[in-house]
Amino acid sequence: MTDRARCRAYPDIQTAWKRLAAYLGERFDPALTDFECLRRFLDQEWALLHPHFYERSIGYLYDLTWFHYMDAKDGFFRTLLEFSNEHRLNRIADIGCGVALDAQALLQAGYDVHAYDLDNPCRAYARWRFDQDLGESGRVRCLSELGAHHYQLVYAVDVLGHADEPEALAALLFEAGDYVAISLLPHDSRHRFGPTDLHPQLDHRRILPVLQAHGELVRVAAADESVVTIWRAIMRIGQEQ
Repeated sequence: MTDRARCRAYPDIQTAWKRLAAYLGERFDPALTDFECLRRFLDQEWALLHPHFYERSIGYLYDLTWFHYMDAKDGFFRTLLEFSNEHRLNRIADIGCGVALDAQALLQAGYDVHAYDLDNPCRAYARWRFDQDLGESGRVRCLSELGAHHYQLVYAVDVLGHADEPEALAALLFEAGDYVAISLLPHDSRHRFGPTDLHPQLDHRRILPVLQAHGELVRVAAADESVVTIWRAIMRIGQEQ
């Protein structure tokens, strides 16, 4: 499975909007499916909710739906799936899954996927959708549960930059997976909102030494302006020797 087109949860974004509308009911706002309108709404919501934006935001459901259907993550998933197929890695964890459209696409494609995030509206929507579409709500889990499970491959797209303590989150990823895939990416300029950035960039100089302390770099790939990195956990190296 190397075709990124197969990494979409639904054939088109209009179908995804219908699922979100079904979930939100009367709270669904069709105007927010317009990207420019959504940007203005998110600026207002950020000012109102910060520092609890990610815990309470409804606009972020729309934003992450857009993000799934943009091309910002195409190169990452192309590399991830090529690597997983080469090494026969099927048990996968999506860390910081958001609305978990990526995880849903992989699950529908036959991978054994679990999705993890903090307790927030995005994860609640993901659990509802997994239940309604797949009968698999238990595959969407709270991040605090990750330590009790282990995976062949753990990935985090656009996640470490969000963490208050990215070093601690990186350590958790390597504890949970034999291999860890992380994107190092500048984002589409349309995902920068006024004075803040809902998809913050990662300080590579800060995080790369942390990753090197926990794993061996086994794959690097360019994806437009992004860099995809895949690491073999040091704990796995020790088991193989």
